[in-house]
Amino acid sequence: MANKISSVWKRQMRRVKRKMRKVSENRLGSRLKRVGLGDGGSVWLCGVGWLAKRAEKYESELQRKSVQGIRSNICTEQMYVLKTITRDKYLENLLRSGEYTFSNIFVVRNPFGEAPLTALALFVTEKECRVRVTVKGDIPETDYVAEIPAAKYHRVPILGLYPDRENVVRLELLDDNGKATAKHTIPIQTKPLPKDLRDLIEVKKVSENPAFKNIMISGGLGIKTCAFDREGKIRYFLRRIVRGYGIFPLENGHFFYMEKEISTPSYSNPQCVQSYDMDYLGRVFKCYLTKDGVHHTVEEKTGGNILAASNTMLEHTEDMVIEIDRETGEIVWSITMEELFDEHYQNMMDWAHVNSAAYYEKDKSILLSLRNIHTVCLVDYETKELIWMLSDPEFWAGTTMTDKLLKPVGDVPWVYQQHAAFELDEDFDGNPDTKHIIVFDNHWAKRRKAAPFDNDPLSYVSIYTVNEKERTVSLFRRFGFPKTRIRANGIYCKEEGRVYAMAGSYAEPVEGNAGGVYEFDFETGEMVSEFGVKPGYFRAYDFAPDYDELVKPLEVSGDYVVGELRRPEKIADAPAFDPGKRVEDPAIMLVRQEDILHVRGVDHTIVAVYFAAKHGNYAVRFGDTYQTMDIFAKNEYFLAVLFDNLPSGRYQIYLEVEDAPQHHREVLNTGRWIEK
Repeated sequence: MANKISSVWKRQMRRVKRKMRKVSENRLGSRLKRVGLGDGGSVWLCGVGWLAKRAEKYESELQRKSVQGIRSNICTEQMYVLKTITRDKYLENLLRSGEYTFSNIFVVRNPFGEAPLTALALFVTEKECRVRVTVKGDIPETDYVAEIPAAKYHRVPILGLYPDRENVVRLELLDDNGKATAKHTIPIQTKPLPKDLRDLIEVKKVSENPAFKNIMISGGLGIKTCAFDREGKIRYFLRRIVRGYGIFPLENGHFFYMEKEISTPSYSNPQCVQSYDMDYLGRVFKCYLTKDGVHHTVEEKTGGNILAASNTMLEHTEDMVIEIDRETGEIVWSITMEELFDEHYQNMMDWAHVNSAAYYEKDKSILLSLRNIHTVCLVDYETKELIWMLSDPEFWAGTTMTDKLLKPVGDVPWVYQQHAAFELDEDFDGNPDTKHIIVFDNHWAKRRKAAPFDNDPLSYVSIYTVNEKERTVSLFRRFGFPKTRIRANGIYCKEEGRVYAMAGSYAEPVEGNAGGVYEFDFETGEMVSEFGVKPGYFRAYDFAPDYDELVKPLEVSGDYVVGELRRPEKIADAPAFDPGKRVEDPAIMLVRQEDILHVRGVDHTIVAVYFAAKHGNYAVRFGDTYQTMDIFAKNEYFLAVLFDNLPSGRYQIYLEVEDAPQHHREVLNTGRWIEK
């Protein structure tokens, strides 16, 4: 009981601090301040609070019409998409007013509230021209430079700001030959880094010309998504801590963001049910709802749809891949691992553990990495047939799967508990029958014991050559580094001739760091750069935002909230609703975002949410799974209910709560109501 009170107290203190910080930010950013520039002209500077207040007037116009009549005494939060589209509209109208010119520039810091080390400059020029924006680095190699496409009405994204200082930002107008015809240097003050991002990166070795000028790390435990330069200094971060899997880059400078604390119960790790399509300015384009959750991996499929790992919830988790329609949120294709494999290894709740899934249009195939059966495999997208498996033949001996195994050519070190398997575009051998697969081979066998495991002390980024005609596999390149037990990814950089090993979670700390980043010369295998990451992470990428997309005003097509959640269903046998039996557990909390109700509680303790009304009673039940792993049993998170289908009326909210040790259930009044 003491632990629960302590946990609740800490959470309440975090909420108070967040509110105080928000009030402070709004107060500090509520003024529009004019600053004269030493090189002539002036700049008008404001913070997100100033913008947020003025963008409020567009809420009723841009909010979904279906939710505007809802009333409630439940704490209400604004949908992130609505926050984005109202602010973006205000900024676009401000730009089109013509009030701000290159001699009179408007700049807003962190315009969408999600990326504190960003800003946006607005101004109009008489003629179309390109703009070069430079955030001066502490050394020339860390200047953050971007060119903006030609236009008269300029939205200039400013990324790569340093925290806790007055940054020097240079804006230049360019002629057709790339020569600067006019320039201004403007000051942009930023706030200190949050504590969890201070002293984060240890620079051990840096190449003179690294393939990645800035590296973005994401996911893991208790770390915000951020990007650092060659000096190890943070130049970008997202305000909120994302799900442990981090963010996943998509095309056109977007990324997929999974909410950390909005989930559905499962047989193990609670699964994320609310996610966003975002960009690096912090704009949110769409909110995706996925009833059975997504996890571990998201890749953009040809045509723009989203390929993600999901769950069957049929007494197994993390055993499914789904395709989400980018516009509607509908699941338009899916495959379960049970469809592909025999029952031999289906003896664990999380027996397959999908951790990457990527689609390839040229042969309409999907490449999967299945950690808990030490297997990378290729599947035909159209027929859902398993084409081949890259895995140790000895591990599969005695099963019905052996005819799908690739035969080794030469000495082939097999993968164990691998992550992030992707096909490379490069043709290293000139053979049309081969393809090259890059895999982060953790080379670890703790979750699923494997008799042939060789206990090699290192992990590897391995590149395999697969001959699909001959059904063989050989090792092409291998780059070793300290043992990394989980997470991680490998990246090949063709033009620079480099390979990155993103070692997200060491088996044992390395010089005080839980994770690291390694850059190797592709031909020689020499390690040319090394960074330590104190708390570790999930995956890392090149940080290279798409400025051509960032400059575009926001266009939201269709509904900005799409997909499916559990919905209330009318019930005939409602329990006895006693208004006097009130919720007393301080861990339980209700929050509403438009027509989505979030109910916070400890894992598997809330088994039903009731909507009680005179004209009928409705229920959403969550008691169809049970926890099998103690590590997740004390997790606190929000359940999500989409109540768009409720008929008009006033509903009292009751919860059916289970006391886990005694399995005693009772129905309690929350004191909250919703009226449609």
